[in-house]
Amino acid sequence: MIWLNGTIMEAGQARIGIADRGFLLGDGLFETMRLEAGSLRRWDRHLARLTEGLAALDIPFDAGLDIPGIAADLARRNALDAATIRLTVTRGEGGRGLEADEAAPTVAITASALPPRPDSLRLITLDAPRRAPLTLAAHYKMIGYGDNILARRMAKARGGDMAVMLSPEGRIACADSANLFWVTGRTIYTPSLDTGALNGTTRAAILDGFARRGLHVEEDHFRQESFASAEAIIVTNATLGAVPAAMLDGRLLKTDSTLAALVCDIERDAR
Repeated sequence: MIWLNGTIMEAGQARIGIADRGFLLGDGLFETMRLEAGSLRRWDRHLARLTEGLAALDIPFDAGLDIPGIAADLARRNALDAATIRLTVTRGEGGRGLEADEAAPTVAITASALPPRPDSLRLITLDAPRRAPLTLAAHYKMIGYGDNILARRMAKARGGDMAVMLSPEGRIACADSANLFWVTGRTIYTPSLDTGALNGTTRAAILDGFARRGLHVEEDHFRQESFASAEAIIVTNATLGAVPAAMLDGRLLKTDSTLAALVCDIERDAR
């Protein structure tokens, strides 16, 4: 069962028009969220990013829509105790050119089984495609995910699970669908957002969690050599939470690092 423009229906019955600008031009945003015990994890953070992104695109959105309630209902109807919730908002059928006509947005919400969390991940660093920090895709979850899809395919072809993507200047930015933290010595690092890294909800929660404990995470533009010499790497996103990497470009990493475990602990407890 899915929710589409105010109606719950079987997924096979759902139809979006051929003129929908999300389909034609990627004119829209999405949020992927984790639902546990009937609640959307970090919903306030997801809503803030979504609202800001839709305002930037000038796509109207009903702020009174009870998305947490709809998500919980969909999970129940699909017999899911925990679920991945995807919320997609497009401009709707507003014409085919760059200058959109006024239209009602298309809003879809789906619930699917939460994938098992891997014990670890293998990372592959790619020279391209790269993250462009001034684009909307660096700030919000735009529907057009072509660069990320290509990066994942390239990483898989080289025996990895996930790609590490660089900024235009060749600095470490993020993974293809996640943010990155790493440990060298007694310091924890993460790329600053102006590398093109997405302002991930999990990343933000972890940084807030460290700040509340009076602990420091180094945010900056980091060269590939700094990342390549990391003792431990942690991959974070809304679905996975925080997962250690076991390998970077064929080099084994520590998965039992005390500081890496602290990142995972803070992620688990942070709102």
